[in-house]
Amino acid sequence: MEKHFIQEGKIRSKIESFLRNELDRIGYSSIDIQKTPLSTQITLYVEKPPLVIGKRGSRIEKLTNILKYKFGLESPAIDVQRVQNSRLDSHLVARRIAMALERGMNRRKVAYGALRGVMMSGARGCEVVLAGKLMGKGGRSRVEKYSDGYMKKAGDSAKLVSVGSTQAYLKAGVIGVTVKIVHADVIFPDQISVIQKTPVIEKIKPAVKKIEGEEVIEEKPGKKAKPKPGKRKKEREEVKVKKEEVKVKEPEFDKKLLEDLTIPVLSKIAKKARVVVTSGMNKREIINAVGESSKLTPKAFLEVLEKEKETPKIKKIKDELKIEQ
Repeated sequence: MEKHFIQEGKIRSKIESFLRNELDRIGYSSIDIQKTPLSTQITLYVEKPPLVIGKRGSRIEKLTNILKYKFGLESPAIDVQRVQNSRLDSHLVARRIAMALERGMNRRKVAYGALRGVMMSGARGCEVVLAGKLMGKGGRSRVEKYSDGYMKKAGDSAKLVSVGSTQAYLKAGVIGVTVKIVHADVIFPDQISVIQKTPVIEKIKPAVKKIEGEEVIEEKPGKKAKPKPGKRKKEREEVKVKKEEVKVKEPEFDKKLLEDLTIPVLSKIAKKARVVVTSGMNKREIINAVGESSKLTPKAFLEVLEKEKETPKIKKIKDELKIEQ
């Protein structure tokens, strides 16, 4: 029984090696072999299916005969499928890197370009490993790793990582290229997702109680009841109206008193009356602006004049203001 499985594994390895060499330039990715009582179903995953099929199916017929007579498969039936996203296929990415290295491109530029392309396609993580004589002829063999995102390297979780490898044949020697990709839809056993419970809000209608001219709303337990404004509010408004009526209006002064003053003195009075005076305003404009202001009272006017140097005109205005008060 063991010998049978070992023999099956050897045949599968030989078939995969043959197809990889035969369909290297077409973009060969992987193979799936399933044996049934009637035939052997072989599914090829490639980047360019039309080139595998060939003109009128000539190439696929040739491959069928080789698999039947050389490898001893019973009535093989080949099905060719296109790879859904070639940027997320580890075998195709590894082959592209190898071909770029064989053309003489810079290894770091090639590796980082491949990483960027894989991550932009939606992968969770990617790692590119280059091993061999990277420094050229005469240099020692070394290993360089380029990685980005999340990657599993040990345990059973590592089996969920897609791995593709190939070789680049250079003048200095052979360089091994290995690409590991963690796809976006992969769920690892140790991955934990926390689902937040959405709170259910129940609408509670507040109960209303009447207390002699006031309405009090009973709220949820733990909160103080808020009194609803009733008769008390109306009483407060009536008191405010009465206070406003009782207010004594302050006496107004005559605009003509301002005409005898100079512009510097008028500017100080305007400042007291909270009137903005600009450099372009003349004396008449300042007098009109100050006279229309409701902030200037005779008392405030007199306070400004008390600080000024007493002249006959200022003394006359002071006397008139004092008589008015």
